[in-house]
Amino acid sequence: MLFYTAIALIPALLLLAWLYTRDKLHPEPKRHVYKLFLLGAGIVLPAGLIERGLIDTSSGIHTATLRTTFITAFFVAGMVEEFLKASIVERKALQQGLMKSPIDAIVYSGAVALGFAAVENILYVTSSGLTTAVVRSVTAVPAHFMFGIIMGTAFSRHIWHGRSKAWAYILPAVAHGIYDTFALQSGLVSNILLLLYLVGLVSWSLRQLDQSVEWSARLTQSDPS
Repeated sequence: MLFYTAIALIPALLLLAWLYTRDKLHPEPKRHVYKLFLLGAGIVLPAGLIERGLIDTSSGIHTATLRTTFITAFFVAGMVEEFLKASIVERKALQQGLMKSPIDAIVYSGAVALGFAAVENILYVTSSGLTTAVVRSVTAVPAHFMFGIIMGTAFSRHIWHGRSKAWAYILPAVAHGIYDTFALQSGLVSNILLLLYLVGLVSWSLRQLDQSVEWSARLTQSDPS
C-alpha cells in the first residue's frame, strides 16, 4: 500500500516542482503553494460525494450510452471537479491577493489541480495496481495539471484584462469534459482521439506558460515596486 501511494504521488509532485520553477523572477511563497495543493487534495471527497449523487439521480438514462457519457463527462466530472477547484483558487488565492503576476495565477491554480490529481491517483492506483499508475501518470494527472493551467490563464485574464472570472470555471470544465468523453469510451478510435487531444493540450499549455512568464516579466519591468 505504501509503495503504491508513493508511486501515485510522484507524478503530481514532480509536475508541481516543475511548475514552481517557472517563476524565476518572484517565486510564490512555498507555504501558499503547499496550502493550495492540500486544499485541492481535500476536495476529492466532497467532489466524489456530489458526483455519486448526480450519477444516482441520472441513473435512469443508462439506456442512452452516448448521452450518458456526455452527461457524466461534462456535467458530473467536469463541472463538479473544476468548479470546486476554481472556487478554492478564487477564495484562497484571488481574493487573498496572492496573484501578483500572471504566472502566479497559473502556479496557484496548478497547485490546486495537482493536489486533487494526487489524491484521486492514490485512490485509483491503490485499488487497481501498477499498470494503472503508469497509464494515469501520462494521462489523467497531466490532464488535471493542464486544466489548472487553463484555469490560471483565465484568472490572469480576469485580473489584468478585465474578462469575466466565470471563464476560469467554464473553460477547465469544458476541457475536462472533452477529456472524459474520450476516456470513458472504449476502443482504438477513442484512444487515438484521447492521445491527440492530450498532445494538443500539452502544446497549448506550454505556450501559455511561456507567455505568462514573459507577461509577468513585462509587468515587473513596468512596475518595479
